[in-house]
Amino acid sequence: NEPFSVSLWFKSIRENVSGPLFTRTAGLFNGRQGYLCVLEEDGTISASINRVFPDNSIKIRSLDAVPADGWNHIVMTYDGSSRARGLALYLNGERMASAVKVDNLKQSTLFTMDPTTGERTDPTQSGNLRIGFFGGNSPRLDSVAVDEFRIYDRRLTALEAAAVNGSADIPGSIQDTPAANRTDAQRTALRDYYVTAAAPEYAEDFAALTEVRGEENEIMSLLPEVMVMRDLAEPRPTYILDRGQYDAPVQRVERATPASIMPFSEDLPPNRKGLAEWLTDPDHPLFARVTVNRYWQMYFGNGLVSTPDDFGSQGALPTHPELLDWLATTFVDMDWDVKALQKLIVSSAAYRQGSIAGPALLEKDPDNTLLARGASYRMPAEMIRDHALAASGLLVDEIGGPPVKPYQPEGLWKELATRNATEYKQDQGDNLYRRSMYTIWKRTTPPPSMMNFDTSERNVCTVRRQSTSTPLQALVLLNDPQYVEASRLLAERLLREEQGGSRAQIALGYRLLTSRLPDDEEVELLAGLYEEELNAFGADRKSAVDLLSVGEYPRDERFDPAQLAALTVVANTIMNFDEAVIKR
Repeated sequence: NEPFSVSLWFKSIRENVSGPLFTRTAGLFNGRQGYLCVLEEDGTISASINRVFPDNSIKIRSLDAVPADGWNHIVMTYDGSSRARGLALYLNGERMASAVKVDNLKQSTLFTMDPTTGERTDPTQSGNLRIGFFGGNSPRLDSVAVDEFRIYDRRLTALEAAAVNGSADIPGSIQDTPAANRTDAQRTALRDYYVTAAAPEYAEDFAALTEVRGEENEIMSLLPEVMVMRDLAEPRPTYILDRGQYDAPVQRVERATPASIMPFSEDLPPNRKGLAEWLTDPDHPLFARVTVNRYWQMYFGNGLVSTPDDFGSQGALPTHPELLDWLATTFVDMDWDVKALQKLIVSSAAYRQGSIAGPALLEKDPDNTLLARGASYRMPAEMIRDHALAASGLLVDEIGGPPVKPYQPEGLWKELATRNATEYKQDQGDNLYRRSMYTIWKRTTPPPSMMNFDTSERNVCTVRRQSTSTPLQALVLLNDPQYVEASRLLAERLLREEQGGSRAQIALGYRLLTSRLPDDEEVELLAGLYEEELNAFGADRKSAVDLLSVGEYPRDERFDPAQLAALTVVANTIMNFDEAVIKR
């Protein structure tokens, strides 16, 4: 809401020059937050002030092009009103006739709010006022000569813009013209100059107005925001390209859906809303089938159609077509109730079977195509982490909220960062133990512990993840602070809830992590490990304290460090058992 003006002389060195004349922005990839003055390809000049272009911006563009030869002087002025009418361009001392392109600036261009911390951030900090350059990897406007760049902390009037250009004094020729002979334009210009630059009462009133605007701006700017998509007012033309060459359009095409699947009703709007209604039409032959197949794959490891991303002629046929049809029609009849569908699947006899099979069944149906036994597969990365946190009692099951930053190797973000968000500031408290779906995701630096368990990189759409078994996965479960800390908290839980001795505590921990009780051989093996670790930590209590210090959750001081550390090792060992990470 602060008024300002910018003045610059420029001269084209070669023909067909376009690009920024001057900018103070956070860059093209940050919504162009700040202000820009651009020499467009057709020779016109545009000026804009942006929070996020174009949805939270004001922009004007001159109707006429600037002369191609010789020096030109441009002045951009702004009155702080957050309205496009408050922007003006002057070329060689004369105001340019302009068209309003965008008029929707609602928030500050000087700061944003970090949705995670609630703190202000300033994307337009010092060092990014540029002449002939957008910043980043954008091309420089190195075919234009510039001179006498000036910035003013107020809006220049028409007379002042002419004076800066050198084409008139203030008030110059107007003052020398008898009052009776002055034109309406001269009277308007003189009055504007007097009110703005000379009248003391105006300065007081304008300061009060600026303060009120600033308060409104502050309130609007601190409101949290989310990015949404919307349709362009006029769709971009799209063409079939000759052999895929971008510069060889052959035929223009319009938005439509494959008639072979289901005709697009004339009653539907030709936009995303219409597409959504077309997809969820009860008569649509594919959408419900594809959806239930995805959920079936999530619970059984494989879909009824083994190619979930391809239901076409190149995809696999369904193993149980009647079951797929029944699930699809039932899903539609449920009014697309996803929770009800999942309850139906997990309560089925097919899902509740055990996964153990005899040699004859394994030979006859190695891939479990006949669904004659329960599915067995390694859990996804998110489930493995959440399972460990839930068993230990650490999991925070609060729904919703901003992304969180759990434990991560120090310096990883900075090493792979190319621009913004180069520092990874680990969260504290409950945010360390939120469900994995809330973990912040940076495509260039995804959470490394999850990547070791084959989570998708999110660079491309992934319908089905690969499932591997590598030594790195065991190393994560043994050494990652999240799992070591969860093992300690699980050990504390066992000591609190089970008073029947180490074997009973081991049995409880085994049940919490694998959903079954251990047999006698497994109890003896783990009990032997417990005794070995208890003796070792009893002789080296510093090592016990070091182990119990991993993670930020405070240790329960009531328990003996050696005993707690020994049980922590046992809990961490069980966490590495196949049955702790593999659904059986």
